[in-house]
Amino acid sequence: MGSGLLVYPFGLNSSLVRTYCGNSDIYYAGDCQIGWGYMLAIVGVMLTLFLPFFAKYAPKEQLSPTPLPTLL
Repeated sequence: MGSGLLVYPFGLNSSLVRTYCGNSDIYYAGDCQIGWGYMLAIVGVMLTLFLPFFAKYAPKEQLSPTPLPTLL
């Protein structure tokens, strides 16, 4: 997914996109808007790469297991 997000802006340079978006180029959308979806996808990829390392090296508390309460 990360490679797709890096390659996506190269499509803005195509002739089809230029007919709809005007003077668009790589990393410049012209009259079109990319929107929040692209930015949120980048944040999602960054969190996917970062959070497993954070979970591995985060300090862990040693809690004693509590017994389950019995109903009867």
